Amino acid sequence: MAVTVQDIARKVGVNSSTVSRVLNGYRNISEETRRKVLDAARELNYHPNSIARNLAKGSSASIGVVLDASNSEEFSNFFFSRSLFAIERAAQSYGYNVIISSSYKEGEKRSPIEDLVMQKQVDGLIVPPFALDAHLLDVLNNMNFPYVFLGQPARSGLQVSWVDLHNAQGSAQAVAHLYERGYQRICFLGGNPDAGFVKQRITGYTDAIEAHQKPYVVNTKGTPESAEKASYQALKNMEEKPDAFICCDNYTAFGLMSTLKRLQLNVPKQVGIVTFDNFPLAEFMDPPLTAIDIDTDLLGEQCATMLFQRIEKPMPSQQMLLSTTLIKRKSTERA
Repeated sequence: MAVTVQDIARKVGVNSSTVSRVLNGYRNISEETRRKVLDAARELNYHPNSIARNLAKGSSASIGVVLDASNSEEFSNFFFSRSLFAIERAAQSYGYNVIISSSYKEGEKRSPIEDLVMQKQVDGLIVPPFALDAHLLDVLNNMNFPYVFLGQPARSGLQVSWVDLHNAQGSAQAVAHLYERGYQRICFLGGNPDAGFVKQRITGYTDAIEAHQKPYVVNTKGTPESAEKASYQALKNMEEKPDAFICCDNYTAFGLMSTLKRLQLNVPKQVGIVTFDNFPLAEFMDPPLTAIDIDTDLLGEQCATMLFQRIEKPMPSQQMLLSTTLIKRKSTERA
């Protein structure tokens, strides 16, 4: 049978309310009584009922992390996994658990996110921008419920809190580096342009390149195969052939390098390459690729920290962009 507060009280010879105050950290207890209660709790191997304690405090001691369960790629995506691990690590430091929930459940009128909130299963939410529609946003705002976007919402003018990577800055760093190395016709080889982070990378590229040349943006489906096909068409059909590419990710860069090998074009002498994301392939390709490093571990950590600040104390909306870093390697050593 589990040891109770009453068992400790009988052993020490005090009221059960005194034991509760000691175990919950109240200060208006003598040091001698506090020591006796804690010693008895250890001796009796007492384990508090955390669920009951949290209910009494009006807290679930949990936060929700929302993702799209219909998208299997999201679960397996390394960069999301790194962010999730960082969120979990931060939650543990604050004494919280993490509940992962889908943004949508087929056949249900109300989203699982709304159920989590209404049933008070979580004290706050971390959500990707796609997961909150106008209705749910109104529900959370009307309840003053704490939430933070993991990524910058595409819709402008929203007074919400978010943390994101400075993707546009990364593109500008790549453009500046390629011009510095002597490349003149720089193409952006990207994934799905409807994805928020891809849009940001394209915007950063376009803004940085317009002072020098006409922007060349070639979209792919995010796979090495589609990148190989798209880059081959670009190099065969463009009147002014690109002599450098900024790739949206490692998989795009892998497809591009297959094309360059097929066309017998040398990297970096004839074509330069900068890829977003240092992991998992950039430094192991031949030649190793110059990369825009994005810290998704820090993204998760900062997002969780912002949420816990909002849980502890209501405050105005906050926005944070995390800087990117250029890692120079042989794929751009033209000069």
